[in-house]
Amino acid sequence: MYSKTAITAIALALAAPVFASDEAVVVVGTRFPEKRLEHPVGVTLITREQIVNSTARTLPELLSRYAGINMRNNTGSPDVAIDMRGFGVSGDQNTLVLLDGQRLNDIELVSVRWSAIPLEAIERVEIQRGGGAVLYGGGATGGTINIVTRSPIAGAKSAVLTLARGSYNADELNAAFNLAGTYTGFSLSANQRNTDNYRTNNRLEQGSLLGDLRWTGNRAGLVFKFGLDNQSLRLPGARTAAQFETDPRGSATPGDYSARDGKQATLSGRYAFDSADLAVDLSYRDTRRTGFFDDYSGFGFSTFTDTSANVWALTPRVKIPYRLLGRDNVLIVGMDADIWDYRALRAARFEQLGAPQVSLEATQKDRAYYVQNHTALGAATKLTMGARLQRVEISANDRANPAGYASATQTRDPRAWELALRHNISAALALYGKLGASFRVATVDEIYNQFGGPVFDSILTPLEPQTSRDHEIGLEHRFARGRLRASLYRMDLQNEIHFNALTFANMNLSPTRREGAEIEGSWNLATGVDLFGSYTHAKAIFREGVYGGVDLSGKNVPLVPRNSAKLGLTWKAAEKTTLSGALGYVGKQYFDNDQANTYPGQMASFLTADAKLRHVAGPWTLTLAMNNLTDKKYYTYAIRNGAGTSFNAYPMAGRNFMLAAAYRWQ
Repeated sequence: MYSKTAITAIALALAAPVFASDEAVVVVGTRFPEKRLEHPVGVTLITREQIVNSTARTLPELLSRYAGINMRNNTGSPDVAIDMRGFGVSGDQNTLVLLDGQRLNDIELVSVRWSAIPLEAIERVEIQRGGGAVLYGGGATGGTINIVTRSPIAGAKSAVLTLARGSYNADELNAAFNLAGTYTGFSLSANQRNTDNYRTNNRLEQGSLLGDLRWTGNRAGLVFKFGLDNQSLRLPGARTAAQFETDPRGSATPGDYSARDGKQATLSGRYAFDSADLAVDLSYRDTRRTGFFDDYSGFGFSTFTDTSANVWALTPRVKIPYRLLGRDNVLIVGMDADIWDYRALRAARFEQLGAPQVSLEATQKDRAYYVQNHTALGAATKLTMGARLQRVEISANDRANPAGYASATQTRDPRAWELALRHNISAALALYGKLGASFRVATVDEIYNQFGGPVFDSILTPLEPQTSRDHEIGLEHRFARGRLRASLYRMDLQNEIHFNALTFANMNLSPTRREGAEIEGSWNLATGVDLFGSYTHAKAIFREGVYGGVDLSGKNVPLVPRNSAKLGLTWKAAEKTTLSGALGYVGKQYFDNDQANTYPGQMASFLTADAKLRHVAGPWTLTLAMNNLTDKKYYTYAIRNGAGTSFNAYPMAGRNFMLAAAYRWQ
């Protein structure tokens, strides 16, 4: 069935400019810098130039322009959910996100801190769909996204200051500084953004700081990267179906808010021996989140939360080129070790945290060993094989509840492996195939239920690791004016970790499946005019399972659009003037909590349009960005109510603009 879909997609859309030059540096493939074509299965590379020309204002917006990736706002926060290859509400937990090779995913049910990474600080983004489990561990079933920040440029001295003003009383300040000599360099970028946002009670104030200090020698290198971020956000809550039609900007939760403070640091060392490359990273990340959710029913069920989590990680690895039976090989061997400490306090009010309703403490220890080998079977054929052995130890306890079932420990040994083959049929056409196994371990929030115990008290219920058997075939084609990538994939999952509205609990499901077709590419229409786009056909189903007396066999997993497409154009109107435009279509999908697919109707499809004008005049760069040009009223997330009679949704912003002026010193 997917061959017909892929042919139709090729005829309807050309895809995003995701292929860089053959010499493009890619890190996500081997955890060492490498040429892109050394990796058997194509890695999508978003370059700095594409980031600058894009109409996207945030990293999730940028990512959602590419095949197989959807963006979903289910909290009103700028840190939206990213879903690769159709996992629905658990998309965040099945998409592994890295910052300069270090994991950003947490052991709680929260989105990645996208807002702490402004686009101005990013050099490139590397996307590996359906891969990364062998090298990086759990949570990579949908794929891996590696964000590479800008580093000091050797011999350069520069500074950039950007001021921006836009809709909803938005103002933004960005500053970047670069100073580097032959062997040492220092760069620093800072961002401050304040806005009232589209919704009532949605005021956002946030800031971030990213730094890079490095020394590079002939054989060795040492890099220290650090970051700070903070955020204060008012939470507008969801709108009912009626409110969405009559007052989408309103809020029924005027007292709700959240705050976040984070810091991170990574010390990385590299040394090139005569016959091997050694790399070691030591990293630390700490986050504290607080929030208040008032009670508007009059029954006094308000909640104040105070959550903190920190992780230490050590990741030594070695890369060894060698020849065997007359063939070139590259062997990667490494170890990952990390330890998490987590604490969550909950009470009706901040003043009551001294005697909390919840005092949850958890520790998670991970230790893994992995090996990956690349073999050149010939000038046109490359083979990759890899395996990962991991041990996960989890211990959790709600100290506010003395019952034995409010404590739990678990030790599991999940595995991952991969086998990938790429063959260049000609200089213009390459075919690839991939088989593998991946896994995901439940977060602390997924094994804890505050009201799931025998007397409506707290309980901890460990879940089995989710496992997946992954299959993918694809092609990459280059022609005179463009490039094309198309792929078919299938993932068969066991013990998928999922919140089931039919049982009101997180659980391990009976077998489920994800399968689909993706196509993306680019076409140079004329000098200075580039067309790009992508198309995704995705299907997510419950293969079997009866829950609460309801048979879900063959039913669709909620929040997975069957069809989505993106189309864009970049026109270099003059030597220093560029105009960009983008269209984004997301098809219908089932509402969250509608696992039985019985709600009358689905979430409405939507089409959005964005544009951006950029002009350079000497040291000045002026930018006008306009989003949702048609003022489309839409939402990316909605949940069916308990009675199944209506739904609640999080409205997205209407027509808006941002005007920015940047000045560069060199």
